Order: sequence, then structure tokens, then C-alpha cells
Amino acid sequence: MTIDIEGLREFIEARDRSYPPYFAGRKDVIADIKTVCRTMWQRHTAGAPQDKGMTRIIHGAPGAGKTSLLGHLERQWGGSRTGTPPRLLRLVEDTVVSHAEAFHEALIRVVSPELAGKLYAQPGSRVSGGGVQVLGTGGHISVQRAPPMIRPRSLMDLSGLVERWDSPVVVAIDEAQNIGRINAAATAAILQGLHNNLNNLPVMLVLAGLGDTVDRAMELGLSRPAQGTTWTLGCFDEAESDDLIAGWGRHFGLPDGDWRNTMRGIAEDCDHWPVHVQNALMALADEVVAADGRLEDVQSSVLRARSRKRQLAYYRQRMSPEIEGSAYLVGAMMRDLEPARGVIGVDRLIRQHCIDESGWRLPDGMTVNEYFNHLIHRGALHKHLDTGTVECPIPSFRAWLIEQGEPPHENDPEPDSRPSPGF
Repeated sequence: MTIDIEGLREFIEARDRSYPPYFAGRKDVIADIKTVCRTMWQRHTAGAPQDKGMTRIIHGAPGAGKTSLLGHLERQWGGSRTGTPPRLLRLVEDTVVSHAEAFHEALIRVVSPELAGKLYAQPGSRVSGGGVQVLGTGGHISVQRAPPMIRPRSLMDLSGLVERWDSPVVVAIDEAQNIGRINAAATAAILQGLHNNLNNLPVMLVLAGLGDTVDRAMELGLSRPAQGTTWTLGCFDEAESDDLIAGWGRHFGLPDGDWRNTMRGIAEDCDHWPVHVQNALMALADEVVAADGRLEDVQSSVLRARSRKRQLAYYRQRMSPEIEGSAYLVGAMMRDLEPARGVIGVDRLIRQHCIDESGWRLPDGMTVNEYFNHLIHRGALHKHLDTGTVECPIPSFRAWLIEQGEPPHENDPEPDSRPSPGF
């Protein structure tokens, strides 16, 4: 087996925002989405009415793998040559979903490229709708005005224009916690149309975002999610981490060896958090390339140090001026946070530790609820919809926040000479 050095170099250059070359875990989420697509298509071909409210919401802290999951589906369906694989329309935040005309064009380009060619210019320059990526086009949507008599103004118009559907379609919105900021009314109309599916189309809506994505969807008029329609992405289990490590190694031609045991240990140390495992693999790629493929020259101590450096960089990226300025409050709250606490319990915990002193007070202009939501957005807290409990989704991040938020003791140096708390 020959190690793919050039492939490893490309993997390093892509950094941690790229899709992993080997996807592991999340099998239950993927199976659920595929089941809905299969059911939609069976109903469509049989002429039966579609179920309503088939929307799926996938939420989790930054680095849980939401974007990677969508990328995996995109690649898998795009590379399939058998059956009737779904087509994926992947949107990012508000760029298209806040404009009905842009959204209808994007959907038509997925459903019927031939019809899109008659109604719109070909995909090209980034005129508008720049945040949409349509499977198979390799480009961005350029919205041009078509004659009003033929341009679809609603999903009803679209269903009348498209004579034949040849596959189910998944409309996936990434970073969905931010939707509706540009034009809430237009966004709500589009989402409600997809969610309620009054036009009986074989189209499924998937929202992927942070822990408050469910709340944002309900604010935009989607009904409260039914049981089994929301998925929380948390830490991998040991088997999922091992699958990712082994599959990644096979992808780049690494033979089995001690490196796998080292990587398993690193994964365990970082609580099997997906982005940490991914970054540890990136650190391994650095070392293998530097050693020109000689795995025996890769030192586990150096690999662990590189991985830890990436892990800490991830934690610092989660920080904000608001969290840095309330570091002692965050540390005390995290120390006393218990798994059984819900939103009210965390509210009380914040109020309990909040005092009018530097490092302990709420950020200027923030209420307790706004502060709570800010911690969710930064990945420090996550609310579980099924149980109502709130926790720090990454145990090692919680430990780091507690450590960084330790207030100075009486015997510590004076403030002018004391080093910063580590942010």
C-alpha cells in the first residue's frame, strides 16, 4: 500500500472547514432522511398525497458535523448511478431563501435544468443568490428576470410548470439559525410552503444549525417539530471515532500501525468531538508529509502536542468579547452546571453568580436570556429538545472554560502585572 502524499497535502491545505474525505457516524440521521425521500417518491409515483410536516432539523454546536453531513449526502447522491437518488439543493443562511424569485429559480435548476434554461440565464456570475450551491452545476445562481407570465411566483406555479419529476428533492439550509434576518416574511412563506407541502411536491426541507435552530424555525411559522423529526449531533461514540480514523487511513493509503492507537487515544482525550478528531487527523497528515511518508518517524508526543494546539485554537475561536469579558461568570456557571438543569435552571445559575464586578457581570446591554442564547451560538451551551435539559456539549470545552474563568486569589500578582486569563 502506497501512502498518498499529494492527497495528504491537499487535505492539509483544505483546512478544517472542508468536507472530510471519509465520512463516519450519523447513520441514524442519514437513514431517516433517506427513508423520508423514499416515502415521498413512492407516494409521488403512486399519485398519492404527500405527508405534511416532514421537515427535519439537525442541530448541534459548531464542529459537530452538520455541514459535513450535508456534504456527504451531496457527494453520495451526486455519485450514484443506480435507482432514483434524491437531488440536493443546499442553501446557506439567508442568501436565497429570503427571496422568492431566487428560491424558485434555484429549485427549478435542480428539478428541471431544461426548464431553467428556458426561464433564466445559465448559472454564472454572482449577481444574486450567491450562497446557493446546486448539485451538479459547479457554479452559483445568477437570477435574471423572465417574462412575468411564465416566471413562477409560488410553489403552485412551479408544480404546474414542471411536467415531470425524475427524483425527490431535499432543500437543505445550512446555518439555519440565521434565516429570516433579511426578509422574515418572505423566508417564512417559503419555509411554510415546503413544510406544509400544500402543493403535494416530492420535496423535503432539512434545516441544519446551532442549538436554537428549532426556536428560529418556530418563530418563522413552522409547527412544533413532531417527535423523531429533530436530531442533535453530539460527540461520536468510540466506534464512530475508530471508523473515521480507520477509513481516513485507508483513503490515504496508510498501513495499519501504532498511529491508529495514538489517534484513538487522542480521540478519547478530546471526548470524541468530531471536529477534534478531524483536526487530529490533520495534525497526523502534517507529520506524515513532513516525514515523507515514513510513519515510523512520526512521534506520538509531537502528534499529541499538535492535536492539542488545534483543539485549543478551536476553543479560542468559540470565544467572543462578551464571553471574555464575563469569564469568571462563565467559569462559575460551568462548574455548577448539572445535566438535569433546564433553561430555568441555567437562568437561575446565571443570576446566582452574576455580580456587579469585572468579569462577573453580564455584557453591556445583554439580558440573562440574551446571554444564554449567546452562549448557545458560541457552542458553550446546547439545549436538548427531547429532554429540555441544557449542557455544555463538549466536556473538554467545559473544563477549559472553568479553568480560564478561575478568578485570581488574594496572593496572586496585582492586576497590572498579572497575565491575562488565557484568551
